[in-house]
Amino acid sequence: MFESLSLWYTGLTPLLRLLWACAIVASVIFIIQNVLMLIGLGEMDSDADFDVSTDASGDIDVDAAHADGHDGTLGSAGIFSLFTLRNFINFFLGFGWGGISLSNTIESRGWLIVASVICGLFFVLVFMVMLRLILRLETNGVFRIQDCVGQTASVYLRIPANHAGAGKVQVSAGGSVHELAAYTDGDALPSGTRVKVVAVIDGDTLLVEGI
Repeated sequence: MFESLSLWYTGLTPLLRLLWACAIVASVIFIIQNVLMLIGLGEMDSDADFDVSTDASGDIDVDAAHADGHDGTLGSAGIFSLFTLRNFINFFLGFGWGGISLSNTIESRGWLIVASVICGLFFVLVFMVMLRLILRLETNGVFRIQDCVGQTASVYLRIPANHAGAGKVQVSAGGSVHELAAYTDGDALPSGTRVKVVAVIDGDTLLVEGI
């Protein structure tokens, strides 16, 4: 088997040898990267840089640096983010397999190289767009307690009157339902009461009022 593969490989033109080498090596690394990502041993992508910080009020700020820059334009940060290991792998993946697919159609060696490069750049673009969409979905799903202000909630555990003690409310924010401690400055609020979130106090507790 190995002898047959060796004879087949040596019978290829130098350009096809290069294309097959790029395609196989890039494919193996691509598979390893994604397997590691799926089992949690690898980062989703080195193109994305998440900055999570908590200020004195307990607000959580999450910044995602996408592959095209922070402000939606291809600034200096976006340009440098193009030159990452994952993008190089994606380029050679498209370069190799694209060139192999077109080798029987394009006879000119020069035009085949050009077409292979275009395929590689196309692969980079596609994966960067996919990554940006994934990051946007993840960022949109991040929970910020400040987003609860103004929302309607339901009392889960009775809230004592006049700030005498904390109860709990269930409020929908960030695409999911959260159970949070809550106070009220008015009358006691029994379980099941519909309330409005007025403010955030102590960083992780809500101030609510009956509606």
